[in-house]
Amino acid sequence: MIIDGQQRITTTAILFIAIRDRLRELNQERPAQSVEDNHLSDYVLTEEATVAKLTLSADDHTVFEHLLAGAPTQDIGDDKLSACYKQLKAHIDELAGEESDYRRLIELVEYVDKQVQVLLAVASSLPEAYVIFETLNDRGADLTTADLLKNYLFNQAGKQGISHAEAVWTRISGRFEKADELVKFLRYEYMSRNGHVTNRGLYKALQSDIGQGSKAVREYLDRLEAALQRYVALREPDDASWSSQAIEVKDSLLAFRRFGFEASTPLLLAAFSSWSHSNATRFVDIVANWSVRAWIAGLLGGGVAEKAFCDAAVSVSESKSMNPNDVRPFMRAIVPDDAAFKQAFLGYGTITTTRAKYLLARLERQYLSDAAEQTDAMPDWSSKSVSVEHIFAKSTKRVAFNSDEDFEQFNIIRDQLQNLTLLERTLNANLEDRSFEDKAATYKKSAFALTRSVGDLSAWTFAEASVRAETLASLAVKAWPR
Repeated sequence: MIIDGQQRITTTAILFIAIRDRLRELNQERPAQSVEDNHLSDYVLTEEATVAKLTLSADDHTVFEHLLAGAPTQDIGDDKLSACYKQLKAHIDELAGEESDYRRLIELVEYVDKQVQVLLAVASSLPEAYVIFETLNDRGADLTTADLLKNYLFNQAGKQGISHAEAVWTRISGRFEKADELVKFLRYEYMSRNGHVTNRGLYKALQSDIGQGSKAVREYLDRLEAALQRYVALREPDDASWSSQAIEVKDSLLAFRRFGFEASTPLLLAAFSSWSHSNATRFVDIVANWSVRAWIAGLLGGGVAEKAFCDAAVSVSESKSMNPNDVRPFMRAIVPDDAAFKQAFLGYGTITTTRAKYLLARLERQYLSDAAEQTDAMPDWSSKSVSVEHIFAKSTKRVAFNSDEDFEQFNIIRDQLQNLTLLERTLNANLEDRSFEDKAATYKKSAFALTRSVGDLSAWTFAEASVRAETLASLAVKAWPR
């Protein structure tokens, strides 16, 4: 049982498979069989069968067996083991491109046999093995919290619980492409129940939180897997769990993605764990409102916001906060009141078009609501069919302005929200860098009411831009209530 080094051992085995396969392609059957016999499989007389020297976990061994059996390349899947084989095989094919080059492969096998050094530490028991693993890695390359946690969980699971722990851990870790993304999830899940912790202190905090023994490990992993479903759904607006929910919820989830609203994740995980799904879903919109307000006011970054959300999460997890009103006091330090939010909105600077699309769409929805008009017929702002149009054309030159001061003012507001509006891509296709007078008629054809209101103007000057900024800021106070 290999506790540490599984990936290197597996990669080496796949390298030998690639060498074997290439030797056979070069009509070198005896060297190929030597590689097979010495490095890949054994003939077990009592079983009268060839048995692989290396057995992988259940999720990977089927693919590995296909590779061992020499399955055709077209039958290999797109999993990580297959990708590893394809990459190594391409390298081996290049190394021995002709039949006369087969000796290069023999030399490579000899090199791995004789020159590559392997440290073998044999433990007498599973707990001792994990002690060795953690001690050795503490003296070498840094381990991620996920590595250490896996080590701790498998150690504590013991012989009775190791199969369950391996299976659940494989499912959880398999949802993340990068180790730091898995660690982020582990940290957010912990903070949803226990409050703020730094990355540095996470592993020790998790050890204390989980406790010892196979029962404790099973309970933790089952809870972690349940939290993973909610975590993934919060990052995927198209997840099936949102299919019957209101459009506003999907808009909010898109906002979390586009603005990188991460600090509130522990609070949302706590809400979905403690409240009914419908109440927690409605809470997503409220948290999005708070996040937008804090972001516009410059209060979302840093430890203060994360601690506020974590404190609220603990209150929810401990059933002290049963609804959004109970949570609201925790947000006072980071969510500005209406006056401060409006002032910050008016003064906000350059914004990317991807974020502007969400803001303008929510302002459009509020504009229609104020006019007692239906919002359901709004075009899907998040689709590629909707673009962000610069009212003052983005590439306007100095010659279009009366003075350097005016040109400087244009450069300031060019990418600010008051100079941006939503427009269907089919209408925007031919506008390019035309003057406002040429574009106004097109704006009037838009399905977006705020865009049509711009088209109703007789001109677009800094004065009109200032008025529109005030209009948008007034709408924002209502679009993202405190």
